[in-house]
Amino acid sequence: IMISAKLQSLKEQITSFAMQPIATFIAGALVGLVFFAIFYGLDIVNPTNTNWIWQGITHDTAQHQLGWEFYRADSTGGIINGLAYPVGLSAIFMDVIPLLAIIFKPFSAILPSNFQYFGLWGLLCYLLMGGLSALLLRRIWLKVNSNNRPKLIWQYLFIVAGSLIFVLSPMVMARSFYHPALAGQWLILLGFLLILDSPKVKHWWSLIFIWSVVLVMTVLIHPYFLPMMGVLMVLSVVRYWPMLQGKLSLRWIKAVTIIVISGAMSLVAFGLMGGFSQGTGSEVHDLEEKGFNLLSFVNPGGYSVVPAFPNRSTSPETMMWLGLGVLAMLILSAWMWRGNYRRSWRNLCGLIRQHRGQFIVATVFCLLLLIFSVGVRVDLGPTTLFQYSVPDKIYELWSAFRAAAREAWPFYYATILGVIYWFCCGIKKQLVSEQRQKLPMVIVLALCICVVLQSVDILCSPNAQAKYQGFRGIANRSAEFTPLNLDNIINGQQHLVALNESFRGDQSGTYVIGRTALEYGLTLNTGFFARVPDEINNDIKTWQERLINNDITDDNSDDYLFFTTDDSLANRLADNYQVTKVDKYYFIGVI
Repeated sequence: IMISAKLQSLKEQITSFAMQPIATFIAGALVGLVFFAIFYGLDIVNPTNTNWIWQGITHDTAQHQLGWEFYRADSTGGIINGLAYPVGLSAIFMDVIPLLAIIFKPFSAILPSNFQYFGLWGLLCYLLMGGLSALLLRRIWLKVNSNNRPKLIWQYLFIVAGSLIFVLSPMVMARSFYHPALAGQWLILLGFLLILDSPKVKHWWSLIFIWSVVLVMTVLIHPYFLPMMGVLMVLSVVRYWPMLQGKLSLRWIKAVTIIVISGAMSLVAFGLMGGFSQGTGSEVHDLEEKGFNLLSFVNPGGYSVVPAFPNRSTSPETMMWLGLGVLAMLILSAWMWRGNYRRSWRNLCGLIRQHRGQFIVATVFCLLLLIFSVGVRVDLGPTTLFQYSVPDKIYELWSAFRAAAREAWPFYYATILGVIYWFCCGIKKQLVSEQRQKLPMVIVLALCICVVLQSVDILCSPNAQAKYQGFRGIANRSAEFTPLNLDNIINGQQHLVALNESFRGDQSGTYVIGRTALEYGLTLNTGFFARVPDEINNDIKTWQERLINNDITDDNSDDYLFFTTDDSLANRLADNYQVTKVDKYYFIGVI
């Protein structure tokens, strides 16, 4: 009897825990963990394994690791002193994920020399993507099943299946270990949850603290997320509006104060990390090519077994494929809701009239974000509908977010959540009252079929297969980008100077030279950075002119080691200087 009672008590405790949001989060996080382990492998999470980073398939990850190692070696605040010398480069513009760099920098002395955190970050992104999506799906489940209490097993099957859709997001997959910081799209799901939970906040100033923390964290992950999260913050305040007390004017002051202070805190964090030190513009002006295409949601872009159709832009940034499973749910939902659209529209209009002011503010900010993501050219698949121009200063500032299409990510994830909810409601509508007891089972089975379709569609796609094959055993491979041996060239110099501006775009060259600079304790003036200060480009021209005019002093040669990948420049300097070729690089020294 005692054993039976203890088992019953244990069962009740487990059931009680399973009903809590934390259990839901853990279930979703486990989905992310299992997928990550199967697709990427857990070996890359090892913080002392960096060889996998110095591979061609990791693309920008090598740049970020290079930034972290220079930041760790010598930095002042958020400025990396050893890059873009003598100006210095903000850690933000090496995409080191400053949030983690700041955490690990104080422990540099005790960390291994080959320490990396990008594998851990990738795993964390998938855990949070699964966990946060599970919390959102739990709300959908409870909303649809509000009139009955089905067995928890159905709820968890629904949550596990649904969270897999988010874990399989092609945008997260495309950026994982390509541009790691941008894999942090779980921030958007966190924003959705904050919007839903805003009315639960007791004091309006507490909302300032919450959003200040979130926005500062956002800018320390990647500034690209700031416009998205800023709009989500506004929507959160809009939802909190009924909770604000006082006269109308006072309520407005409180609402604006929440937005202004929270936004200002993120800009302060950006400034403290040196984000404004290199200006606000972009060196490349191709905003037209990287805007959100109006058909992006239904154009596979290489992440489907279905071939993509022609796109006006060739940039992969416009890819936001919903997946065959989600599209199947959308089509089925439209069919299940046939004959009810007029009534639904009238209900929506009534809701809008009831909350007119909140609806207007929310709509305006969502439209602004959509316009911002579309850019200056409005494309519909392969066709340009129209293009417009803006003042040069606005275009320059806009070009700082040159891959503007990314700003449409909140619409992408909101669409998926909306489709899942609409799909569940459609199934509920199809069942007569006598069949409602079967609703949980029917919803789960229908969702699982769509999730299987979604999984096959994305995982069997050319891009996903290429990534999967590329990461198989990557942790055990030797590095592709290795430092050069300059033992016979280095003679006490402290600074490495690229003489050709084209080195700015040499991605793999930057990895080799950057690692070489770290190996010999040298600074580096330019390379594959997100921003290169104008002063550096001017310095390159000055050094070129001085070398050509044989105007290099002994002090210069003692402190600076010059190099170029320009054959003609190297041949031109060979008459007056000692030119030594190592690999594809020409090193120039005084004879």
